[in-house]
Amino acid sequence: MASRLRIGAALLGATALLAISTLPASADVIIKPDRGGQEDGLNVHLVNGDHHHQQGTAVIKLRIEGDAERSNVLTYCVELPTPLEDRDALKEVPWDKHPNPNTKFKVNAGKVLWILTNSYPGQSMDKVQEKFGKQFNKKETIAATQAAIWHFSDEAELDGDKNDPDVIKLYERLVKDATENEIKEQPKPTLDIEPASKSGKSGEKIGPFKVTTTASEIKLTADLPEGVTITDAAGNPLAVQKQGDKLAVATAGDKVSEFFVNVPANAPTGNAAFKLSAEAELAIGRLFVAHNKDKEDVAQSLVVAQPQKAKVEKDAKADWKLEVKPSEPSTPVTTTTTTTTAPSSTTPTTTSTTPANPAPGGGEDDLASTGASILWPLVGGLVLVGAGVGALFVVRRKKAGA
Repeated sequence: MASRLRIGAALLGATALLAISTLPASADVIIKPDRGGQEDGLNVHLVNGDHHHQQGTAVIKLRIEGDAERSNVLTYCVELPTPLEDRDALKEVPWDKHPNPNTKFKVNAGKVLWILTNSYPGQSMDKVQEKFGKQFNKKETIAATQAAIWHFSDEAELDGDKNDPDVIKLYERLVKDATENEIKEQPKPTLDIEPASKSGKSGEKIGPFKVTTTASEIKLTADLPEGVTITDAAGNPLAVQKQGDKLAVATAGDKVSEFFVNVPANAPTGNAAFKLSAEAELAIGRLFVAHNKDKEDVAQSLVVAQPQKAKVEKDAKADWKLEVKPSEPSTPVTTTTTTTTAPSSTTPTTTSTTPANPAPGGGEDDLASTGASILWPLVGGLVLVGAGVGALFVVRRKKAGA
């Protein structure tokens, strides 16, 4: 069955603007030391080649930057003897990217993972005592566990004459029993959105905004102008002011989905801001590194000793413009002045313009047109004249015959 990505969007009112903080571009988890929650173990005396030294041990507590609710990330050290500064910010790297070129962690990471999985705090103290012996208390367990990790990361040994006997006993058991746990490279908690910003026009669906995450659920909060909605590719609104809408995502590997910002037609020029937040697991064995600010080749490395939820966030935005179409150019109007004459059934009407003051004695071109033709009276006169001539000719012939 396909896995699902849940997106819940909360529409914020105009008076409650969304406060958006600046986040790292990668939106990866960043952790920092938190000395107040550190659990100390016994000091141990180490032999590293010809070097003998005493070293404190502890389950080092870290806090997730920007996530006060889940700040207890418990870790062990896998880098001897680099100090960890309170101001250091540690970022996750793959196991094979351990920054110390001389470390044995890269080849022994599977055994380190076995120790973390079987000792405290990966297991409760009750389970540790049940597995290894009731005589071991928490401080001894922390010391033995840290010493066993340093054995596999830095080839350090416990001095048999200067350490607590119970610490030595548990240390030797951990080193002996550690097997090459299969290392399954787990994706680090991530949340990415592409692109982080996109522009469009009113009346468009702006997007897609593609989301990639290792989390099983994403929460989306947004500051949206009136009428603007967040939709899927088909234009269906997504979870505004309610929870439960889901989008299908890939069934294997990273989960990928997408959404759009749907801007209604004629919406005024504006923008929308939204924040994506997700919760993913920091698994046991994840490697975090803090590089020394003064010496770039020196770093402190810590491994997660207890699973922990981590919150990751990402911001994005969309903006749009209302395009105003230019008005059509006006067509000039042509005015023609004419004089209308009386209609004639047989003769087309002639239209002309009469001068206001015609010159006297002008030619026929200067005569005013009344609209009546002089042709028909002339023809009628000729007919009458012809008839008279014909009648006179007939009378004379009659007299001559007499």
